Amino acid sequence: MNKKRLLITFPILFLLFSLSENLYSQKNKEEDNFKKAVKYFYQKKLEMAEILLQEEVKKNPENSLAYSYLGDIFFEKKRYDGAMTLYRKALEIDPKGAENYFRIGQIYYYKKDSEKAIDNFNLSYKLDKSLKFAYYHIGLSYLMLKRDKYATIESWENFLKIAPEDVQYSRIQRAIELLRDPNFVLPPPGSDISIEEALHLGGSLLESVDRKASERAAGHETKKTKTKLEGIYKDDLP
Repeated sequence: MNKKRLLITFPILFLLFSLSENLYSQKNKEEDNFKKAVKYFYQKKLEMAEILLQEEVKKNPENSLAYSYLGDIFFEKKRYDGAMTLYRKALEIDPKGAENYFRIGQIYYYKKDSEKAIDNFNLSYKLDKSLKFAYYHIGLSYLMLKRDKYATIESWENFLKIAPEDVQYSRIQRAIELLRDPNFVLPPPGSDISIEEALHLGGSLLESVDRKASERAAGHETKKTKTKLEGIYKDDLP
């Protein structure tokens, strides 16, 4: 190659290198912003996390996890319709996102749509067998929304069968025993006596406990102390 050819080639190579370096730097910056958003999320700095995640989905609309984290933020704020939209968007990108189906099940639970709640809990476990606590929520839906003792017992027995190591095992087992008692009558919807109070008449059970992070299957959130039945395992996800 002659000297003139070298003089022409060098600035072109330099320009290409500069462009490549800029693109690499920009990509790293975007990745850093997403990592910061996740960090803020775990620190419960939800407003800051939401801002960065909104930027992320604009720049990288195929990032299903970003939509899922945003959905969790909306879920935490009880903005259930917005959370539902975000989880469904995540599922458009990744149809096998089992955690999103689980959260959608929870939203339907809070909307008191038992059939859709149960369908989504079932689907989440079908896609990811580590989401064993989906069966707890299936039983919970039968208990709290449908007032079906026998379907609740069946679901919770399935849960104990697939999760014998669960920290709530003995309490759920005790609840099943109470539900099996023919003299135990579930209070009707709207009763002044809650189902929790009715169960507590047979002893203190199903109290919320802190779970170790290693015991959480999909864990977007840290475990918080809960006192209601629906609070148990609520925070085991995204």
